[in-house]
Amino acid sequence: MRASRAGGTGNAGRTGRANWADSPRASRRTSQADRTNSASGTSRTNRASSTRGTRRACRARRPRLPDGAPDLPLFHAPTNFLVRVIRTDYSFQNNLEKSATQNVQYLDQYIDYAFNQRFMLSLFGNYTWLNQKVSPDEDGAGGGMMGRFQLVDTPASSESLNLRVDLPDKGIGVHTTKLSAAIAGWQDLSPLGAGRLGLYYDLQEESYAGLSAPGAAKDDLAYDLAIAKTWTRPSASVADLTTFVEFSGVTNLDGNEPSLTGLTATPALQFILGGRNLFMLGVDFPLTHPSVEREVYRITYIYCF
Repeated sequence: MRASRAGGTGNAGRTGRANWADSPRASRRTSQADRTNSASGTSRTNRASSTRGTRRACRARRPRLPDGAPDLPLFHAPTNFLVRVIRTDYSFQNNLEKSATQNVQYLDQYIDYAFNQRFMLSLFGNYTWLNQKVSPDEDGAGGGMMGRFQLVDTPASSESLNLRVDLPDKGIGVHTTKLSAAIAGWQDLSPLGAGRLGLYYDLQEESYAGLSAPGAAKDDLAYDLAIAKTWTRPSASVADLTTFVEFSGVTNLDGNEPSLTGLTATPALQFILGGRNLFMLGVDFPLTHPSVEREVYRITYIYCF
């Protein structure tokens, strides 16, 4: 099986997907029996807009339209714009009693660098700890790289193509290399009279190459839909305070359980302090069953340079 999305990034999850910096779409699922499932899915992550100098990228979350919504990084959906940031993601996955793994901790570090207004390169490393109930605990390191290409960049919308490679994390029994391609986008809904409201979406195809458990999916489809409401201005002491909710899913395309789907909901908030420091807090809740996790607690820090 494989359709799961919880704790980490890299092979253990999507990275996201996070977004001022990539976390983890950051990252999406690991599936090599129960332990790979429990180490599964994080967050992907991502970044800021064009780079007419680093300073512009640092302020990419500001509204592009008068009284419009800012374009922001999220936990799961890959970022749809280019940035120069350092991003750190931590997650704690609390599992159900039926799981052989009691909990999973995941830490990843991204360095995202936009070379111009069209291309950004990201290098990342991650570490996973599996706290087992009976068998010895496991831990291991992974990493990879990602390229982002800006496709659309207008005052009310943005879209990017993300190509990513996640290396195996053999310390926790993941021997596959994940290759993924994603389209990520954002739409400012303020022209429709919705206030400072932003809509985010992405669609990502993932393929796994290498040694995997018999019957495990070799290909899956990951997707996200998110809505974000910004409450404060960029000039406020707690700038761009935003509440958002992400709905994320993964569907197997092959293996013993084709069409198996895992869905999660992530209510969260984020804010900026000192102009360059972005913080995100959120919790994943599984929407489909069976699932090995109760919830996944997430915290992200992004520094723009």
